[in-house]
Amino acid sequence: MTPSAEAQGTVPSPAPQTAAPSAGTQAPAQAPTAEAPRPSAPAVSPWSFTLGGPQDDTGAGLAVGRGGDVLWVTSGTPRSDEDREQVDGERLVMTLSRYSADGTKRWAKEFERNRFSDLRVAGSTGADGAVFLSGNAFLYSADFGLGEAQDGFLVKFSQAGTPEWQTRVGQKVYAVSADAAGGVVALGEEWTTEAHTPRLVRYAADGAVQWTKTFDGAKDGTLLSAVALSATGTSVVAGRLVGPVTVDGRTFDAQGTGGFVVLAFGADGALAWGREVPGVNGRVGSVSVGQDGTVAVAGEAVGLLVWNGVALDEGGPFVLTASADGQERWVKQPTCGSASVGTVAAVEAAGPVAAACGNTITRYAADGALLGSKTLAPEACESGTCSLATTALVAAPDAGLVVSGWQRDGAGDTWNQDAFLRLVTP
Repeated sequence: MTPSAEAQGTVPSPAPQTAAPSAGTQAPAQAPTAEAPRPSAPAVSPWSFTLGGPQDDTGAGLAVGRGGDVLWVTSGTPRSDEDREQVDGERLVMTLSRYSADGTKRWAKEFERNRFSDLRVAGSTGADGAVFLSGNAFLYSADFGLGEAQDGFLVKFSQAGTPEWQTRVGQKVYAVSADAAGGVVALGEEWTTEAHTPRLVRYAADGAVQWTKTFDGAKDGTLLSAVALSATGTSVVAGRLVGPVTVDGRTFDAQGTGGFVVLAFGADGALAWGREVPGVNGRVGSVSVGQDGTVAVAGEAVGLLVWNGVALDEGGPFVLTASADGQERWVKQPTCGSASVGTVAAVEAAGPVAAACGNTITRYAADGALLGSKTLAPEACESGTCSLATTALVAAPDAGLVVSGWQRDGAGDTWNQDAFLRLVTP
């Protein structure tokens, strides 16, 4: 439990890291020999801290930006909003922050007294190092320094955290992903009296719209909720679609029964490929694209999910992969552990795929072979009764995984919830 909304804790010093053998412990120096092995690359040192106050704090969005910096957005909600006893000092607050790859805080910005949903963050890995924040101001407009932001908003900040431009994506925005040139793609939906129509919008670095894809004909039950950009500029969209919906001459969910879709759009906005998982219900939590174009989609399925001839007939959490050209590869059901609030996945730099669900991270080799799992334990558990749930996961550029979520300290109605941010290693 942390005393304020200021991030507590720094990079652990090497000495006390007995619980983190992956950080590496050097053996005593030996006399060199003619066949001395080459020195190995330095081990990645895990780091961890929490952010929060007396309100319920949650890690909402996570991304990696220029130089391996970690971009993080958290939300804090008064306990009284959830019909719990009010606590002195509780606030309604959103915090956008930037950390170096070793966990050192570069800056943090707080925005109080606004109500948001679906907060997400993205970062440019290019020269401008921009930060993009998206979310839904569904009750009150927000002000990030550029005037009133309403509905599904998208704001671009400089590398130093100065707001540069903002725009309205639609009535809702669910996901955002940035490119190396300072541009961004946003996935949301526009509402009319007849329908809630999904839309994918590609923005240039100056905020100009480059192209827009609308999914006309989408029916109730549709939720295209995840998007990722590849290194070549391909936008990969994933979620549940109830149709029929025709995109660039191809019809998806022709029977109108609903199901998951994975769609890839080229840099020019044209449909490159699409895959369907018909009949299944549920929600997609994330989509990730690796350096070689490998696509990983994670979420929770209700009903039979079949991918590349393999069936997960009991539903529940899933992670599936496809090649850069859309060929179906493998599907797995990761372990969730306790207090699951969703499933997310990330393709690591070297090729493995990691999935986070509940308090557990499960890793798979590029061919789907199980590499192992790791349980994340709550830290600084003062009450002795604590729980933890992951909400966001990204791969660090060199090694390791950055994970966020919430941890609760206490039982009954008196527990305190803080957001956490960690770099973990296999």
